[in-house]
Amino acid sequence: MPKTDLCGRAAFNQNTKHQNCSMKNNLFIALIFILPYISNAQSSVKVKEVTLAMSKGTNNGFEVEIPQSNVKEVERDWKRRLTAGSKAKLTENNGEIAMHGWEDKEISQQTFNLYSIISSTETGVKLTVWFTYNDTTFFNTRSGKAEATAASRFVHDFGAAEYFLAIKNAHQKAREKLDKLKDDLEKNIRAEEKSNQRINENKRAISRAQEDLTINDNDQKEATAAITTQQAEVTKARAENAAVYNAANKSLEEQQDEKKKLQARADDLHRKMDSWNKEIAAEEKNMATAKQAEAQTSDAISKQKLLIKDLEARLKTIR
Repeated sequence: MPKTDLCGRAAFNQNTKHQNCSMKNNLFIALIFILPYISNAQSSVKVKEVTLAMSKGTNNGFEVEIPQSNVKEVERDWKRRLTAGSKAKLTENNGEIAMHGWEDKEISQQTFNLYSIISSTETGVKLTVWFTYNDTTFFNTRSGKAEATAASRFVHDFGAAEYFLAIKNAHQKAREKLDKLKDDLEKNIRAEEKSNQRINENKRAISRAQEDLTINDNDQKEATAAITTQQAEVTKARAENAAVYNAANKSLEEQQDEKKKLQARADDLHRKMDSWNKEIAAEEKNMATAKQAEAQTSDAISKQKLLIKDLEARLKTIR
């Protein structure tokens, strides 16, 4: 099949808002031209002849199953395929899509009638098509007529093209999901690094606070000893004059105030250490959550890569 820029199912919608592919507005026309080539591809899309009930009775037809496709999208594309460049009128009745007096020189030099039914399956979409000149005798390859073989090929070509677009669309979505998973992984890694940085900062702060508390404890012991000494001086000064007593008592009050400041400083350091330890505990939980998310996301990335590889392999079999 020649290299054709198929940008995904959204390309069939000429009014689409997405403009990330230059041929998007012309892809339906491009699909019509590539259909004859797809029949020569190695595709898992197979056409089988069936005898099934339709509006004109139980008749010979051609059936194709299109994996991973959506009924609404296939129906939309099928109608566009039938009406593109055709003067025949498309009609619908009880889920049956028909074209009367339809012309396709690749199938027959004469005009003919075409009836079709599209339905969903567990794995995708089923398209059944009946071809007839007179609504009495329907095309089938057992007749040995070339138009029956051409009709079968036509159904296959459309099914293969739809399958190609379904896989192409799935591949694009898979790539987008992979990019998102990679972004999520980076966010989790950054979150873990941020938590680890916060933990280390708090640990360093606690270490400094512990050093300050050691110094503070020694200062409090010295202050307590100084106060005890000063209390004795105050007792002795009671026998002296008022000026000596007042001076000794003032010095005692200053030493007591200084000890209170040391105690307040120690209390503040303990409160801060408690807060830092709580933050450390919270950040350790955050780190654990981030690591778990990293593991899950990494696993999802591996699976997504395998999915993309599988889709690319399937695309190659259609091309």
